[in-house]
Amino acid sequence: MVLLWGKNTEFYPLICFMNRLFIPQKIIELSSIDSTNSYLVNLSQNIELDEGTIVIAYEQTKGKGQRKNSWSSEPSKSLCISLLLRPRINVSQQFLFNKFISLSLCQALAEYNIPAVIKWPNDILIETKKIAGILIENSIRSNEIEKSIVGIGVNISNNISHLPHATTLKNHLKITPSLNELIKIICVRIEVNYELLKKNPSLVNKLYHNNLFKIGELQKFSVNGEFFDGIINSVNEKGQLVVEVNNGLNYYIMGEIKFII
Repeated sequence: MVLLWGKNTEFYPLICFMNRLFIPQKIIELSSIDSTNSYLVNLSQNIELDEGTIVIAYEQTKGKGQRKNSWSSEPSKSLCISLLLRPRINVSQQFLFNKFISLSLCQALAEYNIPAVIKWPNDILIETKKIAGILIENSIRSNEIEKSIVGIGVNISNNISHLPHATTLKNHLKITPSLNELIKIICVRIEVNYELLKKNPSLVNKLYHNNLFKIGELQKFSVNGEFFDGIINSVNEKGQLVVEVNNGLNYYIMGEIKFII
């Protein structure tokens, strides 16, 4: 483990914008770790960390995804970061918080002229292939989200030959993008939308839906092995996917419904 504030040249340029941005407040750089989220969760339980602290790892050996899925990453070929936020918003806005993070990552990739979209609940796709994933772990007290650990993984130049539904930035840019630059862009987008979340949550919700995969389109799904066609209507405040089926609206929770792509 290495604890640095920009000593390594790969991340040094981040220091130039630390004074003008709330995120990142501090950077903890790790050569290898099982999971940046697990590391930051444990660290934040033992010492007082500033909001905006980021953990960056060159290699993640047991990266976590949604529903106990894994996030595989090769050394220096993926962006693996976790961010500490203290939103102090009502627990009823828990999925809106999820929406703001997904939106921020989608917008960050758009700065590379990549038309990324958000696949419910929070996978980021290019066309129909996964480029990035998000895992948010919240600590709740007195009906308020007191602390959030936001894990973000982006495929940069991984070998994904064994993952037919994944893609990398290198595949679309034809070059390997700078990790420094990508982190910087993601931090800026998260900071802008974090303020928007608190000041104009309805706009966050609108922008999320503007970038939602297959919204308003006929899509094939399966539930409990049964296949059917439906039209994605929205994602509601509870985080349920609202699908129009046979002129009625059905509501699905995470893990209950599968996209057939």
